[in-house]
Amino acid sequence: MSAQARTILSDPANLIVVPSIVILEIKYLYRRKRIPLPFEDGVGHMEATPNVLFYPLELSVVSLAPASLDIHDAIIVGTALHLSNELNQPVSLVTADRTICDSGLVPVIW
Repeated sequence: MSAQARTILSDPANLIVVPSIVILEIKYLYRRKRIPLPFEDGVGHMEATPNVLFYPLELSVVSLAPASLDIHDAIIVGTALHLSNELNQPVSLVTADRTICDSGLVPVIW
């Protein structure tokens, strides 16, 4: 993760929105031993962080999810697009996912 991304994520003034699919991916990656942080510890830390908001998969997200992306990336981008509409301002994703970065659909920080 870049220094810029770390700085943004560690600033309590920034709202960090975590789409539900990201939580499921963390659980999956931990169970497959691809990340060392136990799922429960990661979620517990996020729940205890006041500027973290878990965001559910809802119809408005599905409606905005780009068909050009695989289902997981589409849900993440759809969440950002939905929130951008709701907040009337750009919503950036913190990701190194090449497909999302190359799509140009949302601003990306990495």
